[in-house]
Amino acid sequence: MKKLKLLAVLAIGALMFSSCSKIDYKSFVGTWGVEKIDYYNIDYAGNPIAGSMESYDFDPNSTDNGIQLIFRDNKKGEMRDSAIDSLAVIDEETGEIDHYIVCPDTVMVYPFVYTYDESSKSLYMEMDYGDRIRTFRMYISNFTDKSFIYENEYIKDYVEKAYLKRISNTTSKSASREMKKHPHKPGSFLSGR
Repeated sequence: MKKLKLLAVLAIGALMFSSCSKIDYKSFVGTWGVEKIDYYNIDYAGNPIAGSMESYDFDPNSTDNGIQLIFRDNKKGEMRDSAIDSLAVIDEETGEIDHYIVCPDTVMVYPFVYTYDESSKSLYMEMDYGDRIRTFRMYISNFTDKSFIYENEYIKDYVEKAYLKRISNTTSKSASREMKKHPHKPGSFLSGR
């Protein structure tokens, strides 16, 4: 009976040890596709306010109508956004929006630099938008080798929660294009441009 208890304790210990693997910046290396984005307000205790919830679903494998994040081993990467539904054309003289291009057949590529802080479970991403640089702090609420979820409070009490799925360890080519509604949340990481 003692041997059986010892084996059970060892098995549970091995299971706990294997599930508590260390996450570092190299854990993110590869191509990740966005499956879903939730936007919501939080209350004074940090809980989502149900009436404020907006959800957007994407095909994580689509490079024609999706959002993909490519993390490289040198702590650099890029966001490839092909799910955009309009582009603003800025008048160079006035700096004002001149007009919009609706349903552009293009992929916007935004380079970033990233690092991961294991103590706070935070992925820090510095995004270069061309005219400005922003730093985002994403709290990693769930991470496996195949998927992760981050929460980004992009404005006080406004949260972007994204569900990402690993596509591969390299970039991929695309196939078809079907337009999806794209969120516009100024200040958020995935749709704040």
